[in-house]
Amino acid sequence: MSNRPSSLFSKLVTVSLVLSFALIVLSSQMRLSNQGLGCDDWPDCYGRIDLVKYAGDIAATASRSLQPGTLAPPTAVERAHRGVASVLLMLIVALVIVAWRQRKDSGPGMTLPLGALAVTLFLAVLGVLYGSPLLRPPVVMANLLGGMALLGMLWWLYLSQHPGSTADTSPGAERLRKWALLGLALVVAQTALGGWVSSNFSALACPTFPLCKGVLWPEMDIPAGFTLRHLLVVSPEGRVVVEQAGTLAVHMVHRLGAVLVLLFVAWLGYRALKLDGRIRSLGMVVFVLLGLQVLLGMAVVVFSAPLGVVVMHNATAALLWLTLLALIHRLPQSRRH
Repeated sequence: MSNRPSSLFSKLVTVSLVLSFALIVLSSQMRLSNQGLGCDDWPDCYGRIDLVKYAGDIAATASRSLQPGTLAPPTAVERAHRGVASVLLMLIVALVIVAWRQRKDSGPGMTLPLGALAVTLFLAVLGVLYGSPLLRPPVVMANLLGGMALLGMLWWLYLSQHPGSTADTSPGAERLRKWALLGLALVVAQTALGGWVSSNFSALACPTFPLCKGVLWPEMDIPAGFTLRHLLVVSPEGRVVVEQAGTLAVHMVHRLGAVLVLLFVAWLGYRALKLDGRIRSLGMVVFVLLGLQVLLGMAVVVFSAPLGVVVMHNATAALLWLTLLALIHRLPQSRRH
């Protein structure tokens, strides 16, 4: 701890990083609670939404004779989310100001602070325009990936501020870096698929594991599942109307993606374990997080998507992002670049 820099910028980055991770967890819990996870008659209430809360979106779907909903929104979580987001915005503005003042004194540079500010403002605009975007899958995806991108930027800034996180020069480390970049890309894509599963209410499309409804590959409609619909349709009873073939496709593609990520990232972790120093330690962390993520993914299916397990699944995905970014940061770039 004594070796950590005590500069104002470093402290701002650290606090912003913690708040960014907390914001991802709060956002996940808020969104999943409003989808019907964790209510009294769970999992029967999955896909039933609060008609009063989403009246504006529901009206746009031409649904009529809507009755007031019985699902109470998680007020405490939503207030905490709004408060954390507001504080985080102010901290990132402060980050940019400090970075600007230090730009001529070998400071941290302006690229990442400005990038973090741009993403934060983008998320803020989405929050103003679509305060409750549960029925808008593209907006949900933009929120999810924007939050993860912000977390990644702040983490990279954090790593850059600590002398102990400089690149390792172990033999074979340079060759591993390109594979670590590919591994991160796969995890990003799988996270996006997970967000698409959630935003299209597809978590319970396949209620059994490892087979889906008793078959390895059920009949499905991939184009229908991956259509960029502006709004989901809601029935007069307050249930989201989804096409079964489409939701099956989204769920099964996510499962296939999980197998691909498991095989590749496990191989990446094995390669990291064969190196020395902190790269070896990061390889062990990759294995632990990957195993935990697989177990949580299976638990989501087996136990019909309990709220706590799904939130942990999302949080572990974020931790896996951070670990792969730390691995990339430790691995040296090619001498040709």
